[in-house]
Parts: sequence; structure tokens; C-alpha cells
Amino acid sequence: MKRPRRSRVSTLAVARYYVGRFLQVLGLVTTLFAATAFFGTPSTIAMLRMMLIGVLFFIPGWLLARKDPNAG
Repeated sequence: MKRPRRSRVSTLAVARYYVGRFLQVLGLVTTLFAATAFFGTPSTIAMLRMMLIGVLFFIPGWLLARKDPNAG
């Protein structure tokens, strides 16, 4: 009886996925911190800059982690 072959997942694909997820979380935390740290203060420009930094972390992370190598 033949055993079904399991697909091999490359280490690079898994590392790319988890680095992407880390960047996504880092971007979300940065954006959340900016929203809470500057809430109610007159420094709107500083808040927007910090939120932009969070977005700049999130987008590359989203691009890297679009496909989960362990799924399917």
C-alpha cells in the first residue's frame, strides 16, 4: 500500500511567511500606539507620521505573508 506523498515546504517559504506576519503585527502595534499616544493632543502631524510608519511596516508584511506555505 502506497503512502500519500506529503509536499515539502521549503524553509525559506516558512521564514518569509513568519517574517511577513511579524511585520504585519509590528505595523498594527505601531499604528495602535500612535492612535493612543497622541489621542487628544494637538500634535496631529506627529500622529500621522507615526501611523504612516506603521503602514510602511504592515504593507511589506502583507505582501510577504499572503500565502501560507503550511496550508493545503
